[in-house]
Amino acid sequence: MKKAAIYLRVSTTDQNYDRQEVELRTFAKMMDFEIIHVFEEKKSAVLKMDIREQLSEMRKLTKDDVDRIFIWDITRLSRRAIDFINLVNEFAEKGICLHFKERNIITLGDDGKLDALTGMYLYLLGVFAQMDAENRKAMMKSGKENALLKGHSYTNIAPFGYYLENKHLYIKEEEAKYVKQAFELYRDGKDTQYIADIFNANRVPLKSRRKDIVWVKGTISQLLKNTVYYGKGKLENIIKKKTEESPVEKKIRYFDAPAIIGKELYDECRNRAILNRSQQDKSKEIITLLRGLLVCGVCGKFYVIGNNNKQREYRDGDIRANVNNRVYCKNGSIKAEIADFIVWEAVKDVYTYNTFKEKCLEEKEKCKLELFQNETTILELQKDIANIIAQINRLGTAYLKELFSDEEFAEQKSSLISEKLRLEGIINEYKAKNLLLNDIIVADYDFSKYLIRDLSLGEKKEVCNQLIETILIYNYGTNRRLLHVKLKIGLRYNILVCTVSANKSYCIVDDATVTFNNPFKAPEIVRDLVNDFSVTSNNNNLFNEEIFGEYSYEDVWNIMDKYGYVKKLLSTKMVNN
Repeated sequence: MKKAAIYLRVSTTDQNYDRQEVELRTFAKMMDFEIIHVFEEKKSAVLKMDIREQLSEMRKLTKDDVDRIFIWDITRLSRRAIDFINLVNEFAEKGICLHFKERNIITLGDDGKLDALTGMYLYLLGVFAQMDAENRKAMMKSGKENALLKGHSYTNIAPFGYYLENKHLYIKEEEAKYVKQAFELYRDGKDTQYIADIFNANRVPLKSRRKDIVWVKGTISQLLKNTVYYGKGKLENIIKKKTEESPVEKKIRYFDAPAIIGKELYDECRNRAILNRSQQDKSKEIITLLRGLLVCGVCGKFYVIGNNNKQREYRDGDIRANVNNRVYCKNGSIKAEIADFIVWEAVKDVYTYNTFKEKCLEEKEKCKLELFQNETTILELQKDIANIIAQINRLGTAYLKELFSDEEFAEQKSSLISEKLRLEGIINEYKAKNLLLNDIIVADYDFSKYLIRDLSLGEKKEVCNQLIETILIYNYGTNRRLLHVKLKIGLRYNILVCTVSANKSYCIVDDATVTFNNPFKAPEIVRDLVNDFSVTSNNNNLFNEEIFGEYSYEDVWNIMDKYGYVKKLLSTKMVNN
């Protein structure tokens, strides 16, 4: 039985893949062909052949794969004359026959070649198919122009805030209120990311109703630019495509539509956008110290940067997550300048601690020992691989002497090669570990030299990235935050922060002394029973009297304040000062 493929493409509403496939399979079976491949195309035949995925896959077939391809009609293959004849010739050169059922046209003769008469006939059919497509396009364009003259909607897809009924645009009130809110927020100084975050937090559905995507800056920006919201729908038609010699030429027209906002509000927002662009300092790279380091202690998502009244803040990344991955975490935000400043102060000071220096040296010695052990193991594994290679060579010699059958030789050689690959994989794992160990051994964790001069923001970020493994943030109310900092070298410390406008302050304490118990990990039913911190008796260097036991966030704050460890946050742009 000869092998064949089927190429399906539906072009009208009264047809479907199932009908085409059933009839083509029956047709092929009658001609003693077995269907091996089925290609279901969803893109239009008027498109270039290079951008139609299923057609591109079918073009990879060779004579060894199939003898014939069954297609419903020539218009299913292409409505572009040049592409159609090129495809016919391409498959003919491979020796693959195209069989169009509708007209029972076969491209190859009994000799397996495309004769000149058939080629000319197919070319004419391709030209007629292209002419038909162009006529349809012209009729659709003419029909759309007539519809516009009758007052029909300028678009077939209603923008967010509208719905289509009987080809006319109407305001959708449940969406229109969010359109107004977006324009008002932007006019009042909120940026597009802030508006997107607000929409996502309030679960505002997108126009598409898709649940796997969320509002983003670009979507809000497009909404704010759309003239339809003040009553003028914008329709653009490309008159001439862009070339190397000339730019694209467009015909722009405006059509009346029901307004959601006034023209004055729209103009204010456009002026705000121009002002925002002019005030951006493109010469300065925006650097935040904790980007990529700050993680929500509750949902585990990385914090992201956003703007609130032109002030940068770190926000829980859950607000920008795919809807299917959202957990609607309420862990709260923290201003970037505050978080960057207090973490830098902690990072800067930590190098002066003897315990840190001792820990560095201790960790480096451990890494040196592990590195030596890994290198020894690698040498042993390399010896094993050398023995396997020798066995493969001996096996080959024995095979040449006909001491093994073909099957025995192939089986034993395959087994030896598999073992060799397994050992090589283990060696690569050890080498990867050694690279990380070597980084720790050679790392200059003594940054005391930095303390004698002011560092640039980029240098400070480099120090943070070298030292910090991660920072977990926890929300203790509107104006209280905890930053639990984990250092790569093994130390941890806690930063308690108060962000009340009139009393911004913070304190830093070693986690070995005031240990964070992380009640957020406890089941919600018993969370209130878990104290936030445990203070050990090994704290005589920190406190004048013996303080130990279980304490809440507020208790620890008061203890630190009593002993003078709470510091004020006085200046703005603190990290740069």
